[in-house]
Amino acid sequence: MGQVQVVLNPAADRGRAGERREELSQVLEAAGIAAHVVLTERPGHAIELARDAVRAGATVVAAAGGDGTIHEVGQALVGTKVALGILPMGSGNDYIRVLGIPRDLPGAAAILARGEARIVDVANVNGQFSLNSVGMGIDGQIAADYLRMRALKGELGYLTATVLEVIRFRAFRAEVVGDGWTFTGKALAVSVMNGPYAGGGYCLAPQARLDDGVLDVGIIGDYPRVVRCVVLPKTRDGTYLNLARVHAKKAQRVSIRSDRPLPVHMDGELLPELVREIEIALWPQSLRLIS
Repeated sequence: MGQVQVVLNPAADRGRAGERREELSQVLEAAGIAAHVVLTERPGHAIELARDAVRAGATVVAAAGGDGTIHEVGQALVGTKVALGILPMGSGNDYIRVLGIPRDLPGAAAILARGEARIVDVANVNGQFSLNSVGMGIDGQIAADYLRMRALKGELGYLTATVLEVIRFRAFRAEVVGDGWTFTGKALAVSVMNGPYAGGGYCLAPQARLDDGVLDVGIIGDYPRVVRCVVLPKTRDGTYLNLARVHAKKAQRVSIRSDRPLPVHMDGELLPELVREIEIALWPQSLRLIS
């Protein structure tokens, strides 16, 4: 399968990934994968390591971590012939849910060893690449809350943050423009999805496919706080899209404007600064992916 480099984020899964380095090496060896494993040292380092691997002639760069690690490694591989491999060792794992990649390391390593690649879409978001999801509004605030949590992780952590923001989040005025359509009004959240899942398994875009050449846009209008307790849990299985104040759209280009700066997440990673404007453009068939 050519030259493989594994980029391991030891901070993934709240530091547990680093404790599993020896396990990772054993799993790779058992799967017959002769891979060089490098460790990240800081946020953004996985991008640099993946770029170095591309320049060194790697044919596959595998992200060992969570959605954030996959996101960073993917930044370096979009538009190249180098394939992205995934060894899930994080807490969210939304990207792999539709790829047929198991969450256990031996199962994921077997997929990687097989080396079968598919080509998928990504989205350019203000100059960065989103592989899976972009969220502005309450879901961005939920991501911010989740990052501050220490005791809770994974789906339970996201659920706890969601309950907190149901109570306290203040709706914003949004203008969202897609291909031939415009939404203007009060909103709790705007999500732009390449894949179906975000936030640790919330099905925000049931119809989304990674290679269908279109982005799925979900806009949740404003609801009284007591009603939010009914509305937001429906994002778990995608049934929220049937509600009267929810708008489901498709587009290849999307612009979002807010009346105030808001937290935004991309592939589950919170952007470092609050944002008022986002420009998103689909880049079809631009990433090779082992799955």
